[in-house]
Amino acid sequence: MNTSSLTIAALVFLDILGVLVIFNINHWIITSGLAPNLLLTWKLVLVASATFLFYYLMDLYTFESMLSQLGMLERSFIAIVLTGVTVALLVYLIGPAFIGGFVGRGVLASSLLMVWLWSLGIRYLLNYWIKLKRHDITWLVLADAEISQFLDHFRSVYGVEQVRILTPLLQSSDIVARDGVKVQGTWSELDEVLAGSNVAGIIVAAPDQLPEQLLNRLMSIRIAGTRIFTLNDFYEKYLTRLPVSYLDRQWLTLTHGFDLIHNPIGLRFKRYIDILIAIILGTVLMPVLLLIATIIVATSGFPILYRQERTGENGRRFVAFKFRTMVKNAEQDGAQFAVPDDPRITTVGRILRKFRLDELPQLWNVLVGDMSFIGPRPERPEFVTELQQRIPYYNLRHIVKPGITGWAQVMYGYGDSTEDAAEKLQYDLYYIKNYSLMLDISIMLKTIKVVLFGTGR
Repeated sequence: MNTSSLTIAALVFLDILGVLVIFNINHWIITSGLAPNLLLTWKLVLVASATFLFYYLMDLYTFESMLSQLGMLERSFIAIVLTGVTVALLVYLIGPAFIGGFVGRGVLASSLLMVWLWSLGIRYLLNYWIKLKRHDITWLVLADAEISQFLDHFRSVYGVEQVRILTPLLQSSDIVARDGVKVQGTWSELDEVLAGSNVAGIIVAAPDQLPEQLLNRLMSIRIAGTRIFTLNDFYEKYLTRLPVSYLDRQWLTLTHGFDLIHNPIGLRFKRYIDILIAIILGTVLMPVLLLIATIIVATSGFPILYRQERTGENGRRFVAFKFRTMVKNAEQDGAQFAVPDDPRITTVGRILRKFRLDELPQLWNVLVGDMSFIGPRPERPEFVTELQQRIPYYNLRHIVKPGITGWAQVMYGYGDSTEDAAEKLQYDLYYIKNYSLMLDISIMLKTIKVVLFGTGR
């Protein structure tokens, strides 16, 4: 059994052990007595099975899949909530007798909370241990062009310490060695480099056709168990974005994903969810909306709302609404990106932007169908024209409805330059390509965290 299998087995064992022990301890504390049959009651077996099932579905037994990048906190919370919902459904189907006895309501609620904290703590400790061990791990990159930006992303996000590069010609001056990055040799020396390093995987960052001999060797290496990724696939799997600068039309045409745009039922379901969220949030947050409006009027007068033309689905223009966060006539000299410490932003506006509260009036845009709750942020037509000329495939973000929040917003934040727009596009394309209900749930949870703690830019 390899290290990965041992890690998974240990996680499963500790999760189930946590359920068994925590439920019994809570039962003893709350009822002042031990449960009959202790760990063997069939009700507890069902709870443990449900916990394992939803932890498995939330991909909490691996640290290297696309879903694992969405955050252990969010995924483990979703799994525990689903476990609780499943038990509640069993109560409804079987009757009140199911929740009586060992799995009482007090025991169930407090135990699930403690199981969540227990499993989350184990995973954070394991993740910390893995990071400590990453200095022993080497990734091998087959490259024939400048990939410094890729290497920066790779090492900063994934936490890898050692990157070794193979080039067609060793004397290539296009790739500069730096701390933890070394030009190791040529493509022909692949076998020698693999033999002398603890290589976690190989990334093919060469856009051109590889030599037949190298392809045959890579096939043998992959069959033998070494992971091999194209640069695009590596970005998607580990960095949850798509590398815009390295995409090409053939890859975009033939790659899997982008299912949402071909799924009318999925689009309709997403629209129904948008309407439901807009109605519920609009009703619940009405006092907050009125309070913000009052503060804006008291501090900087009218108007309260800022109306701005934006580019939406399929390039259609619409008017988006936001709470005004800038001084009056802020763009009398024409449209321009906001900049850090922008003097045009009011004191109240800075607070609203920090917690994304200025976006709340766009619930109306969602309700009338101009926007979705989750999707790429809509950009101004003046900027879209320029960005489409400067950033490859920028127009692809318009194949879906824009959103109040999105993957780019929770992973990157506000953008105030063309470079920021290019970075955000990578996340937007990832979202469009990999859309799922789980991804939307994760974005909503991350958005709540941004709103509550002001963690966005």
